[in-house]
Amino acid sequence: MRIVHVVETWIGGVANYVTALMIEQRDRGHEVVLLCDPLSMDVAKLDIDGIRVLSYRSSRNPLRFAAIARAVRSVVRTLHADVIHCHSSYPGVYVRLSRFDDEKVLYTPHAWSFMKKDILRPTAFAFALVEKWLARRCARVLCMSFDEVRAARRYGIAPEKIELVYTGIPADVVGERIADETKVPAQSVQQIQIGYFGRLDYQKGFDILVDALPLLKGNLHVHVFGTAVRGGMAVPSEAPRITCYGWVNPEETKRAMRSMDVIVVPSRWEGLALVPIEAMRAGKVLVVSSESSLPEQVIHGYNGLILLELTGACLAEQLNSLSIEECLRMGRNSRHVFDHAFNAEKFFKSLMNSYENA
Repeated sequence: MRIVHVVETWIGGVANYVTALMIEQRDRGHEVVLLCDPLSMDVAKLDIDGIRVLSYRSSRNPLRFAAIARAVRSVVRTLHADVIHCHSSYPGVYVRLSRFDDEKVLYTPHAWSFMKKDILRPTAFAFALVEKWLARRCARVLCMSFDEVRAARRYGIAPEKIELVYTGIPADVVGERIADETKVPAQSVQQIQIGYFGRLDYQKGFDILVDALPLLKGNLHVHVFGTAVRGGMAVPSEAPRITCYGWVNPEETKRAMRSMDVIVVPSRWEGLALVPIEAMRAGKVLVVSSESSLPEQVIHGYNGLILLELTGACLAEQLNSLSIEECLRMGRNSRHVFDHAFNAEKFFKSLMNSYENA
């Protein structure tokens, strides 16, 4: 099968999701091509053996969408693809504005645009109308969580187009057997290391973590792995008990996660967040918001804690309540949830079934 993935930016969860997917598809004998905007990513980081990378120029100016759609269609037509898989809202528009003959188009929203909490309700309704119309122009819309499915139904997106495919990632067997060195400094065994992995922006709730910092106990230390993207926020220079590392690649992320005790995900909305799945693979306790799909990944008191309120005070209260023993217990449970619900084999089998059924 010849598969073309169309993306816009190459950072965070979408990049990790598509990378894992492309590598697995390549390893299963499929021909894989990535179509991306080189201005929105570091193409040097896309040097993956056996995967061809082509470029197009994206834009968020609606007046340019038709021209971009024609350019994308022109490139894709030369590839004679069996499946075109577009990821996130803007590639979903670029691809689905065009009509394709033999190629089957699949779309993964990676959180619907109308789920955003930083837009006006009329704007969200307009986004939903666009998604409802565009859903007719693809074979399947692959939602990543029940929350995305519910949102699609709420806005009347054709249910026969919707399919739920929970994300899964490969088990980190090597990482579990080898004690890798990390950039995180060694701490007292009584200290609890808290990791934040992701963009420093409103969606990911980074401001909630910043508000919690002054309220944390002295034995808690926060490690931030990520950067601000598209108008994100910076870490206050006077913030206590925090160390920032900037963006790190997937291998460094794995090593860093293994050195943490707790992973915090205070997001305001998500499709299905990849960070909690990576944290469960590493056997770490999760502290997450009660928004969007996050409660689908955490059982309160079993493999993590769910915030009753999305505030810095509530986040600090939950983090301050943790002990090393509780972190170890819930961390073991996290790995159990990962093995039974988010393993890669189940994910790849479901996704490839979606491709074939389309």
